Amino acid sequence: MTGKTTAYAERLSALLRERGMAPARAEELVAELTAYAAEAGSPLEEEFGPAGELADQLTRREGADAVDGPGDGPDTWVWTADALQEVELLARFGGQGWEAERLDRLGRFVCRRDRQTPLRWSYRRETTGGRHREQLTARLATEGWELFGTWGPFAYFKRPEAAVTGPAAQLSAPPAPPRRRVYFAPWILVTLAAAVAVAVATVLLAGSGAGLTDGASLAGALVGLTAGGLLGAWAWRSAARRHTR
Repeated sequence: MTGKTTAYAERLSALLRERGMAPARAEELVAELTAYAAEAGSPLEEEFGPAGELADQLTRREGADAVDGPGDGPDTWVWTADALQEVELLARFGGQGWEAERLDRLGRFVCRRDRQTPLRWSYRRETTGGRHREQLTARLATEGWELFGTWGPFAYFKRPEAAVTGPAAQLSAPPAPPRRRVYFAPWILVTLAAAVAVAVATVLLAGSGAGLTDGASLAGALVGLTAGGLLGAWAWRSAARRHTR
């Protein structure tokens, strides 16, 4: 952990203990939040806000859980995926009783699942915007679909399976909440890393004069990089459209 992350984690742990939380439970929560932020690639404070406000939220939640008793209330889970996988994953997790409540500012799915009466959910993603999105939302509402978030050109809709199958939509033994939160295809990460490496190499070569001896050569290299990036973006979007339900 960085020094800033360590300081935030230590302050949060101290605040939780000050508010009456058992030290072991405080340490467990801080470890979970730290691991989640590291996986998301965000600083703790950026991810969860000021330590004092987060401590208040966590102690209120723990107090509510203590009143409700074990096994009551909803499970919560936040996850993200690349555009090529998320439709399939939404269908899988909806079948496990996870309801996507919204998309957060990073485009992640914020989900909940009732522990007592979990129900299956259906999802669909549409590529649309502006007035067409409003018209589509109104049309799908007549079929029971509810818009719960938008991200770029995509609009996300949900519908409880009970609207179609009735009591059969209830789950008797849902699986445990997934431990994984990030679902990106390896080739996407490799492509991004390669693009960054090429960009860095271009800048270094331009600075040293090796291989790029004049402005025309540098301009040509940059045009090539731009064209490659646009081609990659087009291919990604085309594939995403084919995966949109």
